[in-house]
Amino acid sequence: MKRQIPWLIACLVAASSNALAVGFQWLPETAKWTEPAGAPAGAAVESLVTAEYYGVEALKLWDFDGRTCSLQLEQSSFNAPSPHPLDPLRVCEPKQTQAWKRADVGTGQFVRGISVCTAKGAGAELHGVELWGASIDGNGKLKPAKESVKLELSRCEKWSPRRDCPAGSIATGVRAELGDADIGAVGLTLRCHAIAASK
Repeated sequence: MKRQIPWLIACLVAASSNALAVGFQWLPETAKWTEPAGAPAGAAVESLVTAEYYGVEALKLWDFDGRTCSLQLEQSSFNAPSPHPLDPLRVCEPKQTQAWKRADVGTGQFVRGISVCTAKGAGAELHGVELWGASIDGNGKLKPAKESVKLELSRCEKWSPRRDCPAGSIATGVRAELGDADIGAVGLTLRCHAIAASK
């Protein structure tokens, strides 16, 4: 009997580890786009995560001469969090100077809501972003983060209404609404998917 105890313990440990190692993915049929944060536009470009087990964790904006002309998403796995940047989207070219800032909801958190900042007055171009995140618990339920994260560029003066993914969903992509070449991005829209256990 004594010889069987280590084997029994090993089996119990393996079973416990397998129970804890539940993986998650998003369901393709649940895709929804939020209303734009900021202004809608006739033209747009999209940046989407590369697999069904990734969500959006961070967003970087480049300010080219007072215009948001480039943005870059960072995706992270639901099952082994570690941010990986996607290819940047460039929507206009710099004339003189450029600077960038990054908003990150944190390791193990995924974007679920967004607001954008513009200048007061007629200018509709983006000058900032606020992100709300959530983590995924062991049952696949979303636990909202207590605080949002913001990035503010020059002339960030007026915040748009917050746009949220549907309940139980997280962001799996962003659509940049485009003004003309002199304005750059004027709004951001989230693509959202519901989370489920991997099959």
